[in-house]
Amino acid sequence: MALRCLFFDVGYTLVDEDAVWEARCREQADMPEARILGLTAGDIYQEIEKASQQYLPQYRAVVKKYGFTQVAPFRGELETLYPEAPAVLAALSQKYALGVIANQAKGLKERLREWGILPYFTAVASSWEAGCWKPDPAFFRYALSLAGCASEETVMIGDRLDNDIAPAKALGMKTVWLRQGFGALQIPKGPEYEPDYTVDSLKELPGIFL
Repeated sequence: MALRCLFFDVGYTLVDEDAVWEARCREQADMPEARILGLTAGDIYQEIEKASQQYLPQYRAVVKKYGFTQVAPFRGELETLYPEAPAVLAALSQKYALGVIANQAKGLKERLREWGILPYFTAVASSWEAGCWKPDPAFFRYALSLAGCASEETVMIGDRLDNDIAPAKALGMKTVWLRQGFGALQIPKGPEYEPDYTVDSLKELPGIFL
């Protein structure tokens, strides 16, 4: 069956979150609970890395481990679009419909518009609007219904083996693991986590699909 739609995650796929997580760790380390425990921003960052490697929810695992009752916010205003993203999306959109499947807060379409890439997408599935989250297969089925495509006609491109690759593969989607951010630390722990393609940059996608 021919491919019709390429779906993208957002964080660490289209958008660089490094500044967000560095700021969040600094802010968390400055809070009284972290100070009492003697935790530095570096300690908290390392725990996020460990959680990612163990296929655990990144920040929630850290909060649970230390029992934080005050949690530093995710400052989305610090996110920056990967510079190659617009050109890659423009090229791919000439041949495929493009979509988004992402665990994101309210206002995803507005953020995509601010980054100048919303026009490339015909189906935007945000967990906020769907009321479910990756890796729930119901969320992927919701995105497929928005795109009007069968799973075998689609590809999931994302940075996490647990949230992106495994659930998409289980539904029959093709998969591309984009090794950026914390997800790059993961190692496939079984065949169900093995992607069809592995890349280190968005710039490699046209070479696969065009």
